[in-house]
Amino acid sequence: MSGFGGLLRAEWVKLRSVNRWLLTLFGAAVLTIGISLLGANGSSTDVNEKPNFVIGPAGTAVADAFAFVHQPVTGDVTLTVKVGSLVPQDEPDERDSRDGKMTKLKDPSPWKGAFAGLMIKDGTQSGASYAAVSVSSENGVRLQSDFHTDIAGKSSTAPQWLRLTRTGNVVTAYQSADGGSWQKIGEVTPAHLPATAEIGFYVSSSPTLYVSRGAGGSSVAARTTLATGTFDNVTMTGATAAAWQTEAVKQPQDDEILQKKGMPEVTAFSESGGTYTVTGIGRIGPEDVGDDPVESSLLGVIAGIMALIAVGVLFATSEYRRGMIRTTFAAEPRRGRVLAAKAVVLGGVAFVLSLVGVVAGYLIARPALRKNGFAPPAFPDESITDPVVIRVLVLSAAFMALLTVFAMAVGLLLRHSAGAITLTIVLVILPIIVGSILPGTVLPKLLMYATLAGGMATQRAKPPSQTLAEPWSLIGPWAGLSVVAAYTAVALGLAWWSLRRRDV
Repeated sequence: MSGFGGLLRAEWVKLRSVNRWLLTLFGAAVLTIGISLLGANGSSTDVNEKPNFVIGPAGTAVADAFAFVHQPVTGDVTLTVKVGSLVPQDEPDERDSRDGKMTKLKDPSPWKGAFAGLMIKDGTQSGASYAAVSVSSENGVRLQSDFHTDIAGKSSTAPQWLRLTRTGNVVTAYQSADGGSWQKIGEVTPAHLPATAEIGFYVSSSPTLYVSRGAGGSSVAARTTLATGTFDNVTMTGATAAAWQTEAVKQPQDDEILQKKGMPEVTAFSESGGTYTVTGIGRIGPEDVGDDPVESSLLGVIAGIMALIAVGVLFATSEYRRGMIRTTFAAEPRRGRVLAAKAVVLGGVAFVLSLVGVVAGYLIARPALRKNGFAPPAFPDESITDPVVIRVLVLSAAFMALLTVFAMAVGLLLRHSAGAITLTIVLVILPIIVGSILPGTVLPKLLMYATLAGGMATQRAKPPSQTLAEPWSLIGPWAGLSVVAAYTAVALGLAWWSLRRRDV
């Protein structure tokens, strides 16, 4: 053979000369497409029909509920206040439900927790454009705007002096420990801030989420919380001061939720000796409904994997069964090069056909999911050219190709087709089953980090989540692909060692 290129051509001829292998490889792509479409047609949601979110300035789903003490101002203005205290409601780490214990969801988001601070807003309609600077119970001082922009100030808790200045369309925020020496946090330009806007101070307290995972499913419950903040040394310049008004900015279903839970209207406002006390509930920030439509459009990946595993094993074991391996090693005594050529050819073909399968599956299944409710505003109307979708499609195809090469290496080690196919499938499917049954999040997460099933995370467009039943949703896509790559590298290393120590 003329070098490594000749080896590649020889292995390609072997692969394409067996019709059932080619049919199975193409069948893997067809299965990926077909099962993805079936899954999309069988999935539905009414989250857009019964929303508890509003549409923000960017046209996406947001949460916008809080207690607002405000007055109208026209033109440029500066509002300064001392946040004397912020007392959030304490929530236990666990709570009982009809299904057993539920654990408090750990949320690193800067939008989570209780907030007390200053805000200027396009009226008092929920979802309207705004800019706010506040003290957070969990994340220090923050400058936030239009539900997506977040700028961290100096990490600090109440008491803290805050200042919000509007100049034209630009809003600038400052903080101070003593009211004398001020530090600029940053500036933002809200999407729509009219000449006459509402300015004032506010308190919010995001609901506490509890989650229970296990027995093949997941359950999420939200517990409404409240917080109380005190404000004093309130001064405003650049505008004529008016009487302060108090208002509860609400989500569409807030009144219904409070009524079901038997809770009274908890927004409260009082003033004594120049100190204002405000109690509020609700959350301000982006709203994620949990489900991942991109992942849901690739349900057929698991079916495609099964077909690819069979081809991978047979590509290795058939030469031993027919005795052709002796001819191969006679032509190329360096067995490591033969193994490398097999891996490159099989992996390359598997990647190309898998990519065709996932791309076509996405293009066919995603419109069906949109028709069944997985559409804006609750879900972004992403396209196949979006970077996150491209990442999902490429990494999913890479995961399928790596598993195919891993199956080939197992076939070379065992030299028994049925045993190698069964073992590889079990190594993928068993962790998925076990991870879905295990309670909590720690053990399923560790299982995904330690097994081939973690590669299923390549299908996720959204960040890791503890709220979904799929155990691979607990880890990131690159971590999952790295686990599969490590398994494949080890399996190839063992196969190389086995080839070198055996006669044939």
